Amino acid sequence: MATPIIKLGKKDDIASVVKRIKDLREREVIFELESGSALLRSSDNLKLMKRTGEALGKKIRVTTDDEIGKILAKKAGVLLGDLEVKMPKGGIRVARSDVKPRFSDILGGSRIPSRAVGRVVEKANAFAVPKISMPTLPKFNWNFGEHKTVKIFLAALAGLIVVCFALAIWLPKATITLMARSESITRDFEIVVDKTVAQADPDNLEIPGFVVEKEKSKTESFPATGKESVGLKAAGAVTLYNFTNNTLTLKASTTTLVANGQKYKFTHDVTGLKPTQGTQAKPDLASLIPPVPIVADSGGESSNMPPGTKFEVVNAALGNQNVYAINQTAITGGKTTTSATVFSQQDFDNAVASMVNAIVAEAAAEASETAGGTIQLVDSGLVKTVLAKTANKEIGDPAENFNMTVIAKISGLGFRQQDVIDVVVSKIKQVLSADKYLADEGKNTYTATYKTIDSAGGQGVLAVHFETTAAYKVDSNNLSKLLAGKNESEIKEILLSKPEVDTVKVEFWPKWLTYKAPRFNGKIYIETKLSQ
Repeated sequence: MATPIIKLGKKDDIASVVKRIKDLREREVIFELESGSALLRSSDNLKLMKRTGEALGKKIRVTTDDEIGKILAKKAGVLLGDLEVKMPKGGIRVARSDVKPRFSDILGGSRIPSRAVGRVVEKANAFAVPKISMPTLPKFNWNFGEHKTVKIFLAALAGLIVVCFALAIWLPKATITLMARSESITRDFEIVVDKTVAQADPDNLEIPGFVVEKEKSKTESFPATGKESVGLKAAGAVTLYNFTNNTLTLKASTTTLVANGQKYKFTHDVTGLKPTQGTQAKPDLASLIPPVPIVADSGGESSNMPPGTKFEVVNAALGNQNVYAINQTAITGGKTTTSATVFSQQDFDNAVASMVNAIVAEAAAEASETAGGTIQLVDSGLVKTVLAKTANKEIGDPAENFNMTVIAKISGLGFRQQDVIDVVVSKIKQVLSADKYLADEGKNTYTATYKTIDSAGGQGVLAVHFETTAAYKVDSNNLSKLLAGKNESEIKEILLSKPEVDTVKVEFWPKWLTYKAPRFNGKIYIETKLSQ
């Protein structure tokens, strides 16, 4: 498998490169650095890349066209290939403003030849400035004991120096935040819920069960959400087809015509509707009665119908008899003027469901008062029986609000939420590796459903899907001593070399005085958090 080559830009810093090295799965990688890269300003950056790779068991190599960068990479031990650099006459000259290599990184212990020193001295003597006699200045009396003002000034100056020195020693502090690597853990368990079990048992995966039986009545008010168009109603006439063997009478009050979801009524009773002669494909027009006027139940443009629309005739007395109507001319005149809020069937159903859930919650809360913990009731372990449900409005009535009364009976097998968490967490800790721990700030969440349930017997098997967070342990012992006197770059170099550390944040205070961690006062505060 070919070794991957990763190109880095000029602005990529050492922190981002270290994080990338940690995230790589390959055991060997080559980084290609642009000329002028920030990483080539010091060999320390390249050394940190190498040490990070070694700590993770990875081999890191660097390639670059930058001549100085090649020298730094060679010194750091990460240069890919042999070093072939043409040195300019007169030594190395750094013309770029963005790269300032240290002479120790490049030249090592080079010295100026003694002959060259002699020539420099000779040239300096050739341009020597002639000696000029200076006038004699009056002697100053340095006996400050005779000047009270001077003594006070010197004492104040000495005190100021002492105070500044003390502030420089005791005032600075450093706050270092380590973001430890973390990962999500998911587990699935089957836990026995039994009313005869006294306490949670992680070894046998058992928790106490609680039989809940409640009958409660509840009344609440809800907003109506149904909409009905209010406006002009469409009207027209239809021809009735009676393909039965009976002469029919259709009353306007009990007959409804339905087409495309719209409802219509006859304007008067229809009597003497004789059977239609012929077939449905070719009826005998002479056997039909004259068209009958109809009008839409509700207003709006949707009640208008084009010619040839087939209407279903609905009448309780007809049952499923083959009777229908067709309009020869368009049903027109429907027009929307306003939209009214009404009490709908959906409002009724939603209110009942909401109130039953509220009754379940109340039953769980009452059980929790005696169980010593929050009782959870899941739908798969519940029987919900609605004994009565009634509203103070009829379906279709204009209304902004309505009152709903529900009487329901709840029975099922509940369990304490904390018992589930304690049992699962105990099981996970038994197999968790020594370099990890379950984070306190991680969220323990789960979903549960009964695979089997015997509510009357108070027993069931609960299938649990559990999610939590594990963090890598960060050993902070002696870190304060190790980081004392180090600048931000050095602190990050030390800490990011640890595989368990994801990122590092360094803050010095006061910023105008401090650029290194204090060395003497011990005010280095290290805080470990989870990396999200």
